[in-house]
Amino acid sequence: MKPFDNQNYHTYTAHSRPELWKVLRDETHPLNAAWPVFLDQDTCFQRYYRQLDKYDGLAEFQYAVVKESCGYEKIVACGRSIPFYWPELDQVGGRAGLDSHHEVLNTLPDTGYDAILSRGVNQYLRRQGILSLESANSPGGSQMIKHIDDVCNRSEPPNALSAISITVDPDYRSLGIAESLIKTMKQAARRRNLQILVVPLRPTLKSDHPYTSMEEYITWSQQPVKMDIDLPFDPWLRKHVRLGGRVIKVAHRSMHVEGSLAAWQQWTQCDQWKTHASLIKLEENTNRQYIDFSFPGGLVPLRLFVQEGRCVYTEPNVWLYHEVP
Repeated sequence: MKPFDNQNYHTYTAHSRPELWKVLRDETHPLNAAWPVFLDQDTCFQRYYRQLDKYDGLAEFQYAVVKESCGYEKIVACGRSIPFYWPELDQVGGRAGLDSHHEVLNTLPDTGYDAILSRGVNQYLRRQGILSLESANSPGGSQMIKHIDDVCNRSEPPNALSAISITVDPDYRSLGIAESLIKTMKQAARRRNLQILVVPLRPTLKSDHPYTSMEEYITWSQQPVKMDIDLPFDPWLRKHVRLGGRVIKVAHRSMHVEGSLAAWQQWTQCDQWKTHASLIKLEENTNRQYIDFSFPGGLVPLRLFVQEGRCVYTEPNVWLYHEVP
């Protein structure tokens, strides 16, 4: 297959080609099937994800890569991102202040993906004067309210852009499409005078090492070291680093999914907890009995609270950033 080129592949926004996003709303589309089903149960994802192409001011930051051949179009990749207001970045004077105030990067929320998605959407709605603040009685209830903070209610113009996801059809990987989407986001940030591009990154191969801490995992290097360049072991993290991305820190509670044991068995099509049934432990502070066990696609083990028959999954991601030239 030929490498990615601008003659056969074209990138459109959800604002310029909204009909493409109607296609992408099909849950069976290959780009949706590429993600684990259990992640779709994340409360913030369910509440906010479909808002990204609903409003013009957000739709312009959503991208679809289309392969065009003989009058036929096929969506082979998509990238989603969201502009947001970052008060700590504003306080140091934006991009110019980062060199002397590098600590500002560490103010990115520990709740990573969930926080940045909820902040970006709520801030946009607030700026448009159409925000109805979430309450504990709204869909999502107590889980949703955890991600509604004072920053969500800010109405200042956005000063940063966060990538949300980049997905490439498996048949079209290794062609440079993902790299092109990262560059497209950086260019969009520059055009809109957004000071920085940040990413709550989900490392591709971390699920192969669920019992390794994320802090340790991101220190692993690609082996053998090539041309005296020490690059990350994880291919998705490595791709960003090659394009100038820099790791900031681990977002320990980036995504959060809860559900009954029966629901998790349906989402993951596995019942590996049975092989760990004898490894019951007692959770500190709550004194609840639990079992931790790995499962397909999970970056960390799933925790089953035995007496309640309820499972909790809290996924860490990695915050990194790209400078906007």
